[in-house]
Amino acid sequence: MKLQELPDEGPYVSGDSACAGCMASNIAHNVLRILGDRTIASVPPSCMSVFAGTFPNLNWNIPYFHMQFANTAATVTGISRALKAQGKEGIVVLGMAGDGGTGDMGLQSLSGAAQRDENILYICYNNQGYENTGIQASGMTPIGAWSNTTPVRNHNTGNEYYPKDIPRILIAHEATYVATASTADINDFIRKIERAKEIEGFRYIEILSVCTPGWDVKTHLGPQLAREAIDTGFWLLLEYDKRKLTVNHDPKFKGLKEFLKKQGRFKHMTQDQFHIMEEHIRHRYQVAKSLSALDHFL
Repeated sequence: MKLQELPDEGPYVSGDSACAGCMASNIAHNVLRILGDRTIASVPPSCMSVFAGTFPNLNWNIPYFHMQFANTAATVTGISRALKAQGKEGIVVLGMAGDGGTGDMGLQSLSGAAQRDENILYICYNNQGYENTGIQASGMTPIGAWSNTTPVRNHNTGNEYYPKDIPRILIAHEATYVATASTADINDFIRKIERAKEIEGFRYIEILSVCTPGWDVKTHLGPQLAREAIDTGFWLLLEYDKRKLTVNHDPKFKGLKEFLKKQGRFKHMTQDQFHIMEEHIRHRYQVAKSLSALDHFL
């Protein structure tokens, strides 16, 4: 399906209360334009549960469930199994969570669902921090980034840890389908959501979600930063399908410093920190390329 063939509105209706320039709202809108109304959604505590899921102002014009922070994959697993027991087919069971609910508190239930190959679609909108509760670092926050729990003062220089690579962790489970995406490459985005819609088993898609307050950027810069993230290698576009990994876009590795300087969370970075970031980005790409050279995984 091409962009112009998508309906203007899907079952995620307009009028949410997201921050100006929020990419998570854009992601939800576009995902549901593709999945359609034969979808059941579940969202844990997160930005999305607040700006789109606070009764009575729901933006989900489909069955919608809210659960505890760590239970997204477990909740949608239960829904999927209930539908199977009732003999109901052709319904996408969608879990949609941020990086904290996915890579930290939700990792245990996510891992279990991947191991069992549960028939669910799990989408992580990765804004790289606990943005809804005051901009704290998550396990998927970039190294060097400022947050309220990784301050830049008294010789502290931001987040000191490398972010978890959740797609690679799930690929190690030999999950049915694992991908990363971005609305900056809308054709790639549409194709991956459509692929996840048409197959059964455990499907995971991680989508970069620019957060204007958390990244400390101007509200109009989201689409531009999403594009630059791909070109600089900061965000890799990957796809694991039929036990084969593909790198969908080879980054240019140019303009990284300019990309980071547009974000207030990196404005303190030293030259040494920049080189650490650059080396990490190139290493992650080389690992992905090495894995993609394999004919297939075991």
